Amino acid sequence: MKKRVLSSVIAIVCIMAMLLGGCGDVKTDNQAAESTATEETAAVKTKDPYTDDIKIGFVAYTIGDSVGNAWNEGIAQELSNYDNITYQAFDGNASVEEQVKHMDNMIDQGYDAIIIQCADSAGLAASVDKAEAAGIPVITANLDADTVHSALCAMVDIEGGRQIARSMGDAMGGKGKVVIIDAAPGATKGENINKGFKEVLAAEYPDIEIVGEQTGQWLTEEANKVMNDFLTADTNHEIQGVLCHNDAMAEGAAEAAKAAGRLDELMIWGLDGETKMLEYIEQGLCTGTVYTNCHDQGATMARLALCFIQTGVHKAASTPVVKVAPIVVTKDNVDQITPDMRW
Repeated sequence: MKKRVLSSVIAIVCIMAMLLGGCGDVKTDNQAAESTATEETAAVKTKDPYTDDIKIGFVAYTIGDSVGNAWNEGIAQELSNYDNITYQAFDGNASVEEQVKHMDNMIDQGYDAIIIQCADSAGLAASVDKAEAAGIPVITANLDADTVHSALCAMVDIEGGRQIARSMGDAMGGKGKVVIIDAAPGATKGENINKGFKEVLAAEYPDIEIVGEQTGQWLTEEANKVMNDFLTADTNHEIQGVLCHNDAMAEGAAEAAKAAGRLDELMIWGLDGETKMLEYIEQGLCTGTVYTNCHDQGATMARLALCFIQTGVHKAASTPVVKVAPIVVTKDNVDQITPDMRW
């Protein structure tokens, strides 16, 4: 019965992956890009997920990040159902060079699937092409590769930016000034968050002005410095809203605002839904976040990998995109994210 249930899950995920490419509002740069991989790709190979020896690797942006840890736990838990599967997680150390090394090692060792949170969309494209050309399906996690590959499994980005813009715009009465603390340069997720946020402000809240935008490199400490700079320059206390591309940066921004005695003046938003951010919302330090169950996202990526390994079907004409359903969380509904849902 267990084997039958797991087979059904893999089959459903396969169908989702193939049908969801470019669906709805989801669009990433890699969908329009043509793969740079050679036409002479490896012969399609398949394996039985229940009996054959299988190796799956995950390369995180940085293994110490709460999102990367939650994905790792979700992947590991899903794959623990299979005694024949070897799973290994690798720390990318927020470095393109480090991630390329891990990719090369896994390709050389004949891994059967790779899941990666790319440090840079363009910087990892050649490595992703190399893996796909070797017959190894690559699933990107949130931070995409700028080339066609087996699948992207992501939190909402464009949609999250839109949702935050509307929440912030309504709360500001359609007028005022906001700042943005960006993702690391080259991160598709950050670019898409900004796209959704800015589109809504331009169309629905034209009297809200973006007066500052700077990268926080995904990091709490960097975002804290950036927010300090924004507040120091804002001598007339005009800034009302702060969009941060992840929760870690929102937490850093909140600490800077608190230290400056200006926390009550600001609406600070992040995206992810990590436990610490939910606690900041409960304590009134941050305004809101776009929550994703990252354990479930990790499990979904593991199922996608098994789908491609079992069927040999991967590398479509464009990258299929699977989005994980979000919940917009504020102090009004944070208690709906129960302890078993937190990561």
